Amino acid sequence: MRSLAIWILLFSHVGLCLAQTKPVLPDLNFDRRGNDHYMDSLRVIGHQYIRTTEQLPLSLRNDTIRLEGLRFMAIVFKQWRNNTSDSSLHYATKLVTLAHSFHNSLYQVRGLMFEEYYYRVRKNDYPKALQLNLQASALCAGLPKTSSPLWQVQMNMGDIYVMLRDYPKALQSYQSSLALLPQNTLVSKQNRKLLMAQVVMQIGEVYERQQKFDAARLQFEESRRINRETSSLSNIVYAEERLGDFYNTRHQPEKAISYYEESLIGWKQLNNPVGEASVWARLAECYAQTKNVALAISYGERAMAVARRQENLRIRQIASQALYHAYRADGQPEKALVHFEEFNMVKDSLNKQKRVEETLALQNEYAIRLVRDEAEKDKLLQQRELMDVRRQAEIARLRSEAEREQIAGENRMNQLRQRIETERLRADSQRSRLEQRARIESLSHTIEQESLMRLFLVCGLAMLLVFVAVYYRKNQFINRQKQQIEGLNRGLEDKVAERTVELKLANDQLRAKNREIEEALLRGQTLERKRMAADLHDSLGGLLAAIKVSLSALNPTQLPEREQQIYRNLLGMTKEAFAEVRYLSHNLQPDELEKQGLSEALIRLVYKLNLSQQVTFRLDNEQLPRLDKTTEFNLYSICIELCSNILRHSEATEADIIFRCFANELNMIVKDNGCGMDPADATGMGLRNIQARMDAIRGRYEVHSGVDEGTTFIFILPTLSDRTPSLLN
Repeated sequence: MRSLAIWILLFSHVGLCLAQTKPVLPDLNFDRRGNDHYMDSLRVIGHQYIRTTEQLPLSLRNDTIRLEGLRFMAIVFKQWRNNTSDSSLHYATKLVTLAHSFHNSLYQVRGLMFEEYYYRVRKNDYPKALQLNLQASALCAGLPKTSSPLWQVQMNMGDIYVMLRDYPKALQSYQSSLALLPQNTLVSKQNRKLLMAQVVMQIGEVYERQQKFDAARLQFEESRRINRETSSLSNIVYAEERLGDFYNTRHQPEKAISYYEESLIGWKQLNNPVGEASVWARLAECYAQTKNVALAISYGERAMAVARRQENLRIRQIASQALYHAYRADGQPEKALVHFEEFNMVKDSLNKQKRVEETLALQNEYAIRLVRDEAEKDKLLQQRELMDVRRQAEIARLRSEAEREQIAGENRMNQLRQRIETERLRADSQRSRLEQRARIESLSHTIEQESLMRLFLVCGLAMLLVFVAVYYRKNQFINRQKQQIEGLNRGLEDKVAERTVELKLANDQLRAKNREIEEALLRGQTLERKRMAADLHDSLGGLLAAIKVSLSALNPTQLPEREQQIYRNLLGMTKEAFAEVRYLSHNLQPDELEKQGLSEALIRLVYKLNLSQQVTFRLDNEQLPRLDKTTEFNLYSICIELCSNILRHSEATEADIIFRCFANELNMIVKDNGCGMDPADATGMGLRNIQARMDAIRGRYEVHSGVDEGTTFIFILPTLSDRTPSLLN
């Protein structure tokens, strides 16, 4: 009911947003594709989005909004694992038709890619898929690289070439897709990494088919590394399981087991019983090879139960074969024979299915070659026709240009003759006028120069007399002021020297007093923490021990069932309280911090935190130097506060404490991969305490976080040379 209420509020909010501003569609969580309730809620949101956008007035922006709604619905039905309808094709076809009418090539290509996936994956109609890819490739030629989906066309072509066993062309297509993906800015950073990991894995599949096993292993490991940089648990699980399959087929079960166990943890978190059963069957196969019969039988029977319930022939085949070898090694020939017969029965069924698929693949291969040959033939004919048209157009252009040049040359010659005659007559007339004007201007210039010379002489003499008088008076005034200033400067310098000596002495006394206060405060805090830790351990710890002894004196077998349950609960709570008291008393003032420094104290803290197995903590302290006691005490307290917040609120699986030294500062980084938070909401008491501790050691900190993106705290402290003397002692 709570989930239903949340979705109702979400729909109301989406409807309100669509009525007021640009409609917004949620991002698809690929880890929840098998959740019918979640996928159906996305379908309802998409229908509401489409109904709302149909009421918008016609414009280029609103056309794109309508197309985005159809694209969202096609994605939902494409990724809905438990939906077998043709709704994805329906919305893809509508998207292509509407995008064509809007002259929007980008969304037209996106619609063609949905149609291509439907025909290639769901219908195994590879010829139709090839035609759609060729059509999309032609449309991509007119799109910029930053938005072109040509990377997806190349990826699809790689899959088709793999089906044709044309591995060199498949590698070329996959590598082209890998080169084009980073250039596309429309794909989000998260999805770009997931797609790159998928292409890298496909390249590894091609290398494995070519029996280039070292190259294939490197590609699988690279795909696993890229997937681990994302938050998609399902993709990480697939990458782990694929590496396990690689080592299992190479008869290296010891290496395969570690990857299978990692993938099994992921399938449990995803609540996917089929995925768990698939890994159980493979683990049974590995343990059967390593002669660990008990584990092989345990995993094999669990996998067989799920496979029979889900009617999964592939898992039944792997599990029955592993159980046959395990029971045979365990000396149970009857059970081994039963599983051997079941293995042969499932194998026959799979072989029949494989022969049908191979026949269909051969038919598709022949049809694809026909389509490809026809496309190449059409392309050659179009190129030849285009070359003929271009050649004829070039000949016509050259002929017309030659005729125009000839006519233009004759016109230019006639105009040039006329211009020469006109210019000759004009030059003669101009020359006579210029000679007369030159003589007149020469006489006028001579007269003006003589008049100006007389005026300049008179004015210069008058200004010289005025300047001499002003200079004399000004010089007398300046001399009097200079004598006064010199007298004042001598008195001021004496006073400044005396005041400087006084301030320096007071400043030295103040620094010494500050050092004494800070040392006394640190000693007082240390003594108080030790006293509190001793009180917790001695008083409360002794009281809890006495309660535990008193409870142990009771005979629970003589109590009713309900009181026995209460008795067991009291024992468990007493044990947990006792452990919490020990944890608090040690963390109030650990001996490692006082004796060996912050590095050893953090190593001990991370070791204790990892014992809980809730969150995996890692410490990188290679660049952590030994600091003063005040700084180490405050940094340790900050780490305690943040680790407590991670365990209680973050829902994280991994956390890191990292120290980095730079030229002028020391950085402490605490990050996790949890649910994250809004930095604007970071106003709790714990963060205020952290701010106060950073102020005490002249440092600052930054918070970087977002919803489902984890949280990173960066604490920045100045280096020893930049810090005040009070912090160095």
